[in-house]
Amino acid sequence: MKHTAAVSKQTQPRAQNTENRFPESPLISTRPLRYNVQLNQQLTSVQQADNYLSQVENQLLQLRYAVGHGSLRGDAAHEAARSLSVLLDNRPDLTAGTVDRHLDVDPEQSAQVHFTLPAAGRILQNDESETLIFSLAGQRREMVAVSLEAGATPRQNVMRLNQGLGRFGIHASVDKQQSLAFSVDEKSWPQVSSQLSVRGEGKRFSANEFTALLARPEPAVTDTLSQLAQQPALMREYQGEVQQALEQVTQQRGQLYNHQDNVRRRINEMATQYRPTEALKHARALREHLQNSHQDYAATARALGAQANLRQGTVSNLLR
Repeated sequence: MKHTAAVSKQTQPRAQNTENRFPESPLISTRPLRYNVQLNQQLTSVQQADNYLSQVENQLLQLRYAVGHGSLRGDAAHEAARSLSVLLDNRPDLTAGTVDRHLDVDPEQSAQVHFTLPAAGRILQNDESETLIFSLAGQRREMVAVSLEAGATPRQNVMRLNQGLGRFGIHASVDKQQSLAFSVDEKSWPQVSSQLSVRGEGKRFSANEFTALLARPEPAVTDTLSQLAQQPALMREYQGEVQQALEQVTQQRGQLYNHQDNVRRRINEMATQYRPTEALKHARALREHLQNSHQDYAATARALGAQANLRQGTVSNLLR
């Protein structure tokens, strides 16, 4: 009974914890710190993406200008093309995976590669039952089985595919033309693009050997820009694509600015409203209490852990 009473006394003040002010809440609180770290990481990702897009825009404009002026065709065009090529080749690392092949930005999700598997069209064209074994080679070979039922709808087959291929990080969907489309995290793309294969039961795919599934990425603006960086003379031919790329960068940077402003606003809203002198005063009081305490460490730790559930007067008496 004593134990039950003690628990009820401790649990009752918990509901009031959200209304307490410093120093009733723990002096060392992990929740605000955790949220701030998450928001700060998000803010850093936004800044990295914006910095990258700014550099791409700058080098692309310099390349276009240099190619458009005969007197600047030499070193200026070569240097701008080389810098643009380096930026495009190192995009995943420079942006922490937040800018994809289309120069679209998502600070909260890693860049995805959208692709097709031409041979995968057989999955929807055949309505017989069959078990498919998908294999993904690499440092270690991984395999998953996908059982397709007779008479299943395209949507049902896609659900089965996702249950299996999801283990490889691959997501399948059906586009408007009722064709299979896939996506995967860009980090996994090199392996998926060259090491994915399938074996069937002789209906959709051979039962005797694995059939390579040669993934084809959908065309992206970075493909065009990479080709342009290698052959600056194509600038006049690609004027329309270059202009679209510049407009895309402008649009994405505008969205990043709004996102950055929202993140900063959320961080500011979480900032403490207490004056620095108040925090310093209570920190010093706590330090003196710990230095002068004759209790062992465990008892002191329990006392500190309990202060989150105590009223202001109780904590004040403890620190005096």
